[in-house]
Amino acid sequence: MPKMAMPNAETAILGALAGIGAGVVLVFLYSTAQFLSFHFITPSQPLKKYKRANTDAYALITGASAGIGFGIANALLDQGFGVILLGHLPDELESAALTLRALHLSRPATLVRTLPLDARTATPEEMQTALATLSPLTITILINNVGGNPIAIPPFRTHATYTPADVDAVINQNARFMARLTALLLPTLSAPTAGSHERSLIVSLSSAAHIGLPWLVMYGATKAFNRAFGAGLARELATDPATAHVDSVVVTPGEVRSQGNCRGVPRGAPSAERFGWDVVRKVDGAVSRGWREMHAHWWHGVEAVLAGIAPEGALTQGVTEQVAAKKEAWNGFWEKNR
Repeated sequence: MPKMAMPNAETAILGALAGIGAGVVLVFLYSTAQFLSFHFITPSQPLKKYKRANTDAYALITGASAGIGFGIANALLDQGFGVILLGHLPDELESAALTLRALHLSRPATLVRTLPLDARTATPEEMQTALATLSPLTITILINNVGGNPIAIPPFRTHATYTPADVDAVINQNARFMARLTALLLPTLSAPTAGSHERSLIVSLSSAAHIGLPWLVMYGATKAFNRAFGAGLARELATDPATAHVDSVVVTPGEVRSQGNCRGVPRGAPSAERFGWDVVRKVDGAVSRGWREMHAHWWHGVEAVLAGIAPEGALTQGVTEQVAAKKEAWNGFWEKNR
């Protein structure tokens, strides 16, 4: 028997579904190709566009005496940049500087400098005075890295237990300082060099905590601020020819094993040194793709995708379990060492 022709409506529906399916497959393939090329094909000379031909180019890195900031400084030195380590403890800064100089004996010692400044308490006037001491240097990169949860022990606790001083301390260290510092340094980063607008870079570190974490409510909220700040700044800078040569990228880490994050950390989390290398090697890829945000470590990118598609119930359960494990590990440590 001859086959009966399918009604036009059914044919149209099937055609539409097939088109949607093909589109989903193409998007998946494109996204996968972008993911693989971004994480596994990196330039041989990272950040070359932010160097200067006739002078040393410096990066100012906040929270650089240890952890991710130190890891980024180490990677930048390896790429030929000078680094200015900003932190609140002069002794720790000098120790970090000595370590970096020892790791890079072939580089002049003057390429590692320190700038003591407390992100929680520094006034605008103190910040301006400190930055004025750097005026002889050519700063082309700002790394807004400083962050933490600077409240009384235990650090993992409900928001109802926060004092107004606790709230202010977290905001000051994670959000207010970086916003002020960026505003103060932007004229330097955007100023023409030898009559031309050579490129400069601002990297602002957020955190996967921006999705909102129990027992770390203020910390997560300030990291959401960092994320919005860096992305908004990127779009703003691009609109003005006088600042379009200044790139702004947000780096959103997941778990990174460091001096300040060493308990309850999932197995397989990258070290701060490894993460610093990932940031330095991959920023060029984010800028060239026009991205406002990047996940420097490949697994953090996977986690971000999974968090974005997970139902709220599953997301809440996973986040709560992970933070609870860290809370237990840290509280146990403080109980033994108080």
